[in-house]
Amino acid sequence: MIGSLHLGKLKDQWMSYLWHFIHITGLCIITSIGLFDWLISDIPLGVLLFGGSVQEFLISPLLFVAMGLLNRKLNKNSSNIY
Repeated sequence: MIGSLHLGKLKDQWMSYLWHFIHITGLCIITSIGLFDWLISDIPLGVLLFGGSVQEFLISPLLFVAMGLLNRKLNKNSSNIY
């Protein structure tokens, strides 16, 4: 919900594309690790910890803050040019 509201405020299309790319890539990584663990074999502890880190990154506010700061900086620079 918050991500959708935040994406609506982004003026640049490439930022929205980047947002979706990061989230879809992270979800594919987590799903691949889970399917491998469930269907083929147990995964090593390092891979399990990596999957947990990807999950934490996807739900953390870090991406919201980074995109917001980048959006503010780019909008401030573009308004100073004109």
